[in-house]
Amino acid sequence: MKNSIYNISLVMISISIYLLIEYPNSGRAGLIAGGLIFIGFVLNIVGFCLNAKATLEK
Repeated sequence: MKNSIYNISLVMISISIYLLIEYPNSGRAGLIAGGLIFIGFVLNIVGFCLNAKATLEK
């Protein structure tokens, strides 16, 4: 599960970067990209913490 959360976060961050590059003048795309990057970073931190927690338990 921790790997899937981490991978999903990387996909969300990649999509947000793509949206910002492809549609730089679109306010709607910027808003969507901002939301995706926020959620992506939160999931990235959660995935990293789950990975670190699993490593400490071993």
